[in-house]
Amino acid sequence: MTGQTKRGHNDGPPLDEPVDRPPGRCKHCIHWDPPPENKQRAYEWFRLGLSRRRVKRPSGTCGRVLLAGRKSTVFSATSAEFGCLNFETKPLAARTTGGGFVTI
Repeated sequence: MTGQTKRGHNDGPPLDEPVDRPPGRCKHCIHWDPPPENKQRAYEWFRLGLSRRRVKRPSGTCGRVLLAGRKSTVFSATSAEFGCLNFETKPLAARTTGGGFVTI
């Protein structure tokens, strides 16, 4: 099997299609409360070098963090990239329709 991709069991076709899930990060979780937008913006400016004022990386909060080895959830400040075992995907935002116009 050199140079070939492994397929399914006994080298047959794949049994299940791969599922495209968003990564289990806090920024995609329904339980996470993000930090204020002005703190996120100030950190982004600092990170890009647009501001000389040092800014700590902003963190949001979650009251339902579940860590490995624990049976109960805890309250914690977490970054957007943190991932816990209690991840639930945020529902997709409803698409707005109308309100636009076309000039012909």
